Amino acid sequence: MKNNPLLDLLFPRLCVLCGRRLQEHESYLCLSCMQHLPKTNIHLKEENLMEQLFRGKADIARTFAFFYTSSQDEYRNILHEIKYRGGKECARYLGDLYARDLCESHSLDDMDVLIPVPLHPSRKRQRGYNQSEWIAKGIADRTGLKIDTRHLIRSKATPSQTHLSIYDRWLNTQMIFKLLPGHDFTGKHLLLIDDIVTTGATLLACAKTLEEAHPRAISLLTLSIAR
Repeated sequence: MKNNPLLDLLFPRLCVLCGRRLQEHESYLCLSCMQHLPKTNIHLKEENLMEQLFRGKADIARTFAFFYTSSQDEYRNILHEIKYRGGKECARYLGDLYARDLCESHSLDDMDVLIPVPLHPSRKRQRGYNQSEWIAKGIADRTGLKIDTRHLIRSKATPSQTHLSIYDRWLNTQMIFKLLPGHDFTGKHLLLIDDIVTTGATLLACAKTLEEAHPRAISLLTLSIAR
């Protein structure tokens, strides 16, 4: 995001967490909030919380999550910003920021295609954008990887999962994703992208659907993981 001094004067840019006015070199998060971001660094760990969610349920190559959140902590506000307050550019910024960390460890070197978890068309019209797609845009900005938003679709509208139990979340995601013909996923390493993983039900359903395309591997990336 390019800063405009005149716009900053009329409409000051504020930190999405603490509300402090941002300095010229800051974007979305002030330096203090950024320094205290509870990063997971799970891309540097063979055994991690996210990997454990999918163990024995799907053949997942690697898992990535930028930072931890809980229902009580302030960092959940980042997700609210990108999901409910029109913060698609914030999602893009954070995707780029995380990709920078991952590129330093060469974690994304063998990825071929970025696939955002799709929204149902009715939900996308209501929100105006798919936050997962904008996270993917940030990753693509950093890596140059191709984003595919056409071939994995959500064919059924479902209620929000925010207050559902683990079983109901699983039930809520059954048979709601479809793989359309014309894809080029066979033999590719696919990176499936979402904003948060809680129980893993949505990502698992997506991964199971993508397995129909016979990819070489499927990995998962989210901005946040609940703990």
